Amino acid sequence: MGRANPVPGLINPQVAYAPGLRGWTRLRMELIRRRLKGWRREVRLFLGKPLGLLGLASIGLFALFALGQPVLMATVWQDQIYDPELGYDIQIFLHPAAPSRTHLLGTDPLGRDVLSRLVYSTRTSFGVGLSAALVGSLLATTIGVSAAYFEGKLDTILMTLADAFILLPPAVVLLIVGLIFEMNGLQLGVIFGVFAGAGSLALLVKAQALSIKSKQFVEAGRVAGGGGWRLIRTHILPNLISLLSVNMMFIVTGSVLIEALMSFLHRTDLRTSWGMMIWLALEDNMSGFDLVDEWFVIVPPALAIMLFCGGFYLIGRTLDEVTNPRLRAR
Repeated sequence: MGRANPVPGLINPQVAYAPGLRGWTRLRMELIRRRLKGWRREVRLFLGKPLGLLGLASIGLFALFALGQPVLMATVWQDQIYDPELGYDIQIFLHPAAPSRTHLLGTDPLGRDVLSRLVYSTRTSFGVGLSAALVGSLLATTIGVSAAYFEGKLDTILMTLADAFILLPPAVVLLIVGLIFEMNGLQLGVIFGVFAGAGSLALLVKAQALSIKSKQFVEAGRVAGGGGWRLIRTHILPNLISLLSVNMMFIVTGSVLIEALMSFLHRTDLRTSWGMMIWLALEDNMSGFDLVDEWFVIVPPALAIMLFCGGFYLIGRTLDEVTNPRLRAR
């Protein structure tokens, strides 16, 4: 009697039910292969979106800035002139100075190279954005999945907590906290991540987790004897990756904008950031800032903020189009 053909879209029965360690290994390898195949398909869809490629190019440029600044300081730039915090060019009598061969973006009011500070500040933005995204995603996943799967009193408590965080906008909270004490980049990113993850994102994760929980394959796993944590780990969490990846991009954008605002208001202890560069230019030129003659002091950090946040926004929008079946069908 010949072997039955496997149902299209399902794992080959010979792979799925082979006994022993060898069968278990074959099953895991087949699952990994299928997951990688799905990811490759989504990557191809992503690369076919011009806006997504534009966002990747923007973030890639800033990544080169962050990685290349130490190399430039060690090989090309002199510490006494191009140090982002202590550098000063004694060859120039008046600062800020216009762009030149030695200072491609000019110098700021304290005589420091604008390009060096611009490139160095990229680290701050990446640090704030990534810390906020990681904290927000972990918190939203924990709250949303726990509320959706275990329900009952735990669901009530967690959703009440989420509603409270929704009523407290991160920007307002951080501004109030900033009036009490100055924060560093990590503290700012963590606080923003807590408010972003414990609020609206937790509700989105819960709704998605409830939808996944009602699927037949989750019920089949429960009937087969799978425990709660096993079902969450093997069925629910993998299907939340697309939702979390999209929202991580938007959390990065929001946290970087808040950091720039807080630094501009001088409510952080960051000595070098894009917001601080704008604040310093206006502070030292408050009596008469000339945008025409001194554009190089403000325009570069302002453009950096827009391009950096815009890059992550474009990536998030493109990921949403690629991973959302409704948007993909349009």
